[in-house]
Amino acid sequence: MALVKCKECGSEISNKAKTCPNCGAKVPAKTSAFTWLVLIIIVVFVYVGSQEPSTTSRPASTSSSSPSSSSTTERPKQVSALPQWRSFTSKDEMTGAASTFAVSPNVEPNQRMTFPYGDVEAWLGVGCDGSSEWAYVGFSSAPNLSDDETESGYNVVRTRIRWDEHVTQVELTQKWGASFLHFVEDESAIMNIAKSNSVMLALQWHGQRESFFEFPLRGSAAALSEARTNCASF
Repeated sequence: MALVKCKECGSEISNKAKTCPNCGAKVPAKTSAFTWLVLIIIVVFVYVGSQEPSTTSRPASTSSSSPSSSSTTERPKQVSALPQWRSFTSKDEMTGAASTFAVSPNVEPNQRMTFPYGDVEAWLGVGCDGSSEWAYVGFSSAPNLSDDETESGYNVVRTRIRWDEHVTQVELTQKWGASFLHFVEDESAIMNIAKSNSVMLALQWHGQRESFFEFPLRGSAAALSEARTNCASF
């Protein structure tokens, strides 16, 4: 038998007594080891149960963001069509004269130039007015080239051009202050535009390193055919 102190009066009493013989206060029953074991087991089950929802939800969120699962549960994204050549008709409101054009998408130089040419874009085109065809390169602002020769009213530019993998020399002309370079040999340029897959033109701006403009030729043959058909009606 062990003695414990009464919580009310402080007298020593038997731990087996139900009440204190001095003050009559009830003696709290001692919790057995078995009771503590049961309580611990209950707490463990409650804790594990509370963790199960978060544990089972993780694989679902992880698998939905992983490449392997998304490839089986999500539809593959459709790749948008690449920009290609287009054709259009232009009419002079004063004279009524009409021309048709087949033009490439706008491109920037392979390495952007510095000020004041940082936003320059270019496009390759073929024009037709019913009696003649011509090939040209258009620019968003008039090119200020350093490798040209000045003639009466225009400049001559001799530079390199690459049709697919074939590099050759080309001669172009630019009217003073114009935003266009015209091919001297139109027929050869138009033939290459129709049959090639790509073309790159090298140009030297004042104060800049040599710039390279690469024009895609996807859809050029179809756009050229459409432009010629419209041109035939003039």
